[in-house]
Amino acid sequence: MRKKLIYLAAFLVYVSAILSIQWFESQSPDSNIKTIGDAFWYAIVTLTTVGYGDFYPVTLPGKIIGLLVIVGSLGILGFLIGEITVRFNQYMEKKKSGFWGTDFENHYVIIGWNEFAQKVANQIIHAGQKVAFVTNSKTDLDLIADLYSSKDVFSLFADYSNIEAYQKVNVSLSKRVFVNFESDSETLVFVINLKKQYPMANVVVRCANPSLKETFLNAGIDHVIAQNEVASKLVASYLFEPHVATYTEDLIATSVSDEDSDIQQYLITEECQFAGADYMDAFLKLKVDFNAILIGLVQDGKIIKNPVKGTNVQINNYLILISSGDSKKALEKFFGVKEGE
Repeated sequence: MRKKLIYLAAFLVYVSAILSIQWFESQSPDSNIKTIGDAFWYAIVTLTTVGYGDFYPVTLPGKIIGLLVIVGSLGILGFLIGEITVRFNQYMEKKKSGFWGTDFENHYVIIGWNEFAQKVANQIIHAGQKVAFVTNSKTDLDLIADLYSSKDVFSLFADYSNIEAYQKVNVSLSKRVFVNFESDSETLVFVINLKKQYPMANVVVRCANPSLKETFLNAGIDHVIAQNEVASKLVASYLFEPHVATYTEDLIATSVSDEDSDIQQYLITEECQFAGADYMDAFLKLKVDFNAILIGLVQDGKIIKNPVKGTNVQINNYLILISSGDSKKALEKFFGVKEGE
């Protein structure tokens, strides 16, 4: 409030000086500043440092006040430039911190940044999807900006406990939310609060303690990944069937090059040729036309592995298949949707 009063007082002094110039100059027959408009034009030209020279004071009082106006104009100009610079920097800082939010929809949200989150995001982005990060470290914002394009990634700096802030990453419009905290207890408390605010959010978490998996599922989490379980299964596979393990690791990663293979899922829409078709017909067409191998079907949220002949493919089902990177664009064009959910 005090700062505003100082600005108001300075403005009134400046305007009074301009009016005083007009009053003194209007008394002289040699003056070219006759009206208030002339005086303000002189002040504006002086303020902007244009200096046309069409209006200028000729009386001694007018010159003295004019000198004050010139000095004051320099101060005002410096103040204006400084304020614009400060406000621009504040705007850019807020934009960098994600203050204004994002318009992403059908994207993925990763809460908690570290090397593991980066690897998860790489897979999602390579699949042509968008990711919104939430981090409580401003240092992470610079790193994320260096790693990814702004059209694919949005970053928000926020206190993890500020659940309302997640509106800025459109949690309610996202496909999945991955909570990536180191502590299982921290993850559990956070998810409970998140589901209270966003009950429809599809949440995925990783937990260090496999015995807590049921606890997480009972808290309303859609998918719980016990890291040690996944790692132990893969290690055992490498010991027992190393070639199978190598192929498995390749399949669960998003294909980057044309030679890579991965497991994909595609939604069956009303426009899709497979809607209402027999599973085996879909299997043969995908193999012949796209060199893709159909391995499963998702109906009503349940996975049917290697369905038998006579299984009907319905609208809103997902087909799960294996294909190489060079077939992905053709498959997405055929299905009319991007891979994924």
